[in-house]
Amino acid sequence: MSSATAFSLTGVVKRYPGFTLGPLDLSVEPGTVLGFIGPNGSGKTTTLNCIAGLVRPDAGSVEVFGRRVDQGTPAWKADLGVVGEAHGFYRSRTAEENLRFLSRFLPGWSDGRVRRLADRFGLPLGKKVEQLSKGHVAKLALVAALGHGPRLLLLDEPTSGLDPVVRAEVLDVLWEVLEDGEHAIFYSTHVLSDIARLADELVFLREGNVLLRSSKDALTERWRRISFRLADAEVAVAGAVEYRRVRAEHQVVSEDGEATLSHLRQLGAEAIEQSRMTIDEIAVAILKGSNHVATP
Repeated sequence: MSSATAFSLTGVVKRYPGFTLGPLDLSVEPGTVLGFIGPNGSGKTTTLNCIAGLVRPDAGSVEVFGRRVDQGTPAWKADLGVVGEAHGFYRSRTAEENLRFLSRFLPGWSDGRVRRLADRFGLPLGKKVEQLSKGHVAKLALVAALGHGPRLLLLDEPTSGLDPVVRAEVLDVLWEVLEDGEHAIFYSTHVLSDIARLADELVFLREGNVLLRSSKDALTERWRRISFRLADAEVAVAGAVEYRRVRAEHQVVSEDGEATLSHLRQLGAEAIEQSRMTIDEIAVAILKGSNHVATP
């Protein structure tokens, strides 16, 4: 496995009128998929653009596999593959012509790799981009990003609006990219079912700041939806981030299920029931909650 960190952000700040990203300190090791989750306007795309060198931070530094992201020394670009929401292909040219054009600027480009991926995706290379379906354009974007064998993939909503079959095909290819342990993926999306399948770690971003970074497994293990009965009209429960009462039943969402259950037993609560939460449910609870949420 590569000894270099796939990417790192150190004290990164980017300011726009009415919005500030950061300061962000974030790093990812090879062999990892980092899911980046947040509402629109939270700074996900700005973060990705800072890593890709498309936006220059106002403060801090960015490195990709040990090389500083700097337009004056572009060697770091060889390690990057980027798929954004806007693909930027020449719509009046064929898919193959677009790929051939990109190959001129990307050292390490492999026509064989591109052909294998295109065949696997059933991508009609002879068709003009304007004639392709949305799913085929998404596949073309991924083929273009992988054509030069980058070690770091930056993905911004790569499967948004695609049908489940196409999404599954894209995710299968991304899994294979990671097999050798030398690659990493930064994956920003609203399609949390994809994150639940692919990501190792999750970062939750709101208003330009990181609320929480955790492994996916730790989240699904710790978070619980718990109901119980207790004579008290209202009660503060350890670990609870949401609370409501429906007639005689108390209901909480807990970021630490074991702590909550232990506290409820001490309080003498009855009819205690618990259920696991999906990544979608956990994400909603974190993003609408307060900044006190702690890393497990």
